[in-house]
Amino acid sequence: MVEVRTFEGDAKEASQFINSVWQRTYGVKMGLTVWDERFFDWLIFSNPLADRDYLLGAYSKGKLVGAFLAEPAKIQLGPRQVDGTYGSWVSVAPESRGQGIGIKLSDTMQARHRERGAALTLGCVAGGTLGQGFWGQRSHTRYLNDLGMWLHVFNTEKAVRWSLSVAERAFLTFTRPLHHRGFLAARADGIRAYQPRDLPQCMTLVQKMMRPVNLGYAYTSERLAHQLQFRDIPRTFVLERDGVIQGMVNYYTLQMTARGLLTTGLVDLLAFQDGLPFSEQRRLLWVAMQDMVAQGADCAAMLRTPCTPAHLMLRSGWLPFPGGSRVTCLLTTPDVELPASPRVFMHLR
Repeated sequence: MVEVRTFEGDAKEASQFINSVWQRTYGVKMGLTVWDERFFDWLIFSNPLADRDYLLGAYSKGKLVGAFLAEPAKIQLGPRQVDGTYGSWVSVAPESRGQGIGIKLSDTMQARHRERGAALTLGCVAGGTLGQGFWGQRSHTRYLNDLGMWLHVFNTEKAVRWSLSVAERAFLTFTRPLHHRGFLAARADGIRAYQPRDLPQCMTLVQKMMRPVNLGYAYTSERLAHQLQFRDIPRTFVLERDGVIQGMVNYYTLQMTARGLLTTGLVDLLAFQDGLPFSEQRRLLWVAMQDMVAQGADCAAMLRTPCTPAHLMLRSGWLPFPGGSRVTCLLTTPDVELPASPRVFMHLR
């Protein structure tokens, strides 16, 4: 008998279980993100705004056989913000499939949302996975936009050796000249590491960045503070002029596994004051890229959203790349109305 209840473990157990399930299921088929202990500790387990209400585990005779983790979040839904979650990492141990564990996890998560007045779970589902078929059969699921990415490769040779995909290796090889290294010469004057006193101005920048969005992750000041600074995990840089924060970029590193390990600098937030010259926007992004290289990153990535101008990314040496995932909304009740033309902002989790 499988029982679904609040997840009893910590960041280390969540990381070990989820990575093990995904490696055993897809490890020879596709590149996979390594969701390590430090990542889960930052995002959920040491996040003062995230409690355990939305952390679910499925247990059989006391053994963890399934998990569904979600972070409480404000969600932009049309012109208003609602309570919801950002959820991902749904995992069922291969030897325990066929027992309806995924359905139990989904139903329990939906029930907990209803009990707490939360409207939906926002997430993404990777193409070619079991999740694509599973969620497509659930009546409360809505698939929306494809999730494209911006990509800049620092170490093409390593990225080509790492990839399991012939098409991906060809793309990386033929676009190598376009990933120019002009960013290495960018000046860092006026650009410094984020400090807690910068939070109000950074919050204003994020609110401006979110203007085009009608569905997605919405930051509160408290959640933004945790996003921008937590131990040594997120790295945030600001461009300051005459005491005014003109721009900010926030990223963290993670590893991906395929034929070896590849370290990626993943940009979550990139925001500027209105009217900041293009050259200064690019310089801030380039200085962050310099830091990624210093941190050992082999490439940089960022989701394509309506918040980031394409001309900035293209003229900074980044290229559009298929993401292979789709935005997914798990609705708490059927009467939750999504925007007819969704302009989505979210993170790649």
